[in-house]
Amino acid sequence: MDHNNSNNSNKKDNRFIANPSLKIDHVHLKVSNLQNSIDFYESILGFRMVQKSSENNTSYLGTYEPGQDGVSSLLVLSQIDSVDSNITSNPSIIKREAGLYHFAILLPERKFLASFLQHIQENLRPQYYEGMADHAVSESLYLHDPDNNGIEVYHDRHPSEWIWTGQNKIHMVTEPLDVKNLLNSESYGTWKGFPKKTSIGHVHLHVSNLPKAKKFYQDMIGLYHTASYPGANFFAADRYHHHVATNSWIGTNILPNSANNLNNVGLDHFAIQIPDDNKEKNSLKNQLLSNGISIDENLLELEYRQESSFYVYDQDGIKIQFIFL
Repeated sequence: MDHNNSNNSNKKDNRFIANPSLKIDHVHLKVSNLQNSIDFYESILGFRMVQKSSENNTSYLGTYEPGQDGVSSLLVLSQIDSVDSNITSNPSIIKREAGLYHFAILLPERKFLASFLQHIQENLRPQYYEGMADHAVSESLYLHDPDNNGIEVYHDRHPSEWIWTGQNKIHMVTEPLDVKNLLNSESYGTWKGFPKKTSIGHVHLHVSNLPKAKKFYQDMIGLYHTASYPGANFFAADRYHHHVATNSWIGTNILPNSANNLNNVGLDHFAIQIPDDNKEKNSLKNQLLSNGISIDENLLELEYRQESSFYVYDQDGIKIQFIFL
């Protein structure tokens, strides 16, 4: 088992390497009914309202608690302009468009996953439940929201338990979750909402072309290609299992993402956070621009902390925001 940090050795190939502190900051979704979505994410998942803008029908959800300082949103919800009731009311209809497969909420301790599992067993309507799995590096529960946006809630095993099979290659599997072990080995109590130190651990995306997606997320953004699975690739900064995953499971003949179409539900964008350092910022911008990737600095949302941020689009039109903090 290899637990040595290999950043230095990887820089010998002169490939652009993402900052090791890179992480997913938040996910922004377009929803068909804002209040219904707020009710779902607050009462079922346990987010708390951080900020609400009636001007643009947008709400910011996080793990806010009274007296807590420096709260940031993990999930942003915006109401779309019109609704195709056939799509939003029928979960069997798969939208053949590049975009979100799921976003993944990372819990800081295993006991919270046990508590959340008991909570959804008692309170989640069956139509929103998708499954559960053991991925060797983590234990995961899967569900979706009223607009069929996929959600993973998971807990990482300690990195000392992860198995690295090669340089920046990690062992991951999809096996049944040992529910009995999870519930019996943890003293978890009643679910009270997402605890402090909850974060967005990763995003998993539908793409039209895996090699092109790999070129973007590995060569342009600078993530390591950490694992492959039939029809899927996984990418991460530093020594994490994955911050971004891509798959072609709904096919290759799919539409580009409709990020800026305010009539479609789904992913508006996801945000990547990088340390606020001018050298880092300029290095990333130069990397993107030198490879023909346009930078959009016309920020459309009103969230705080974003003065130095910008958007880019991947090969399928999926919008990514870079935030420097």
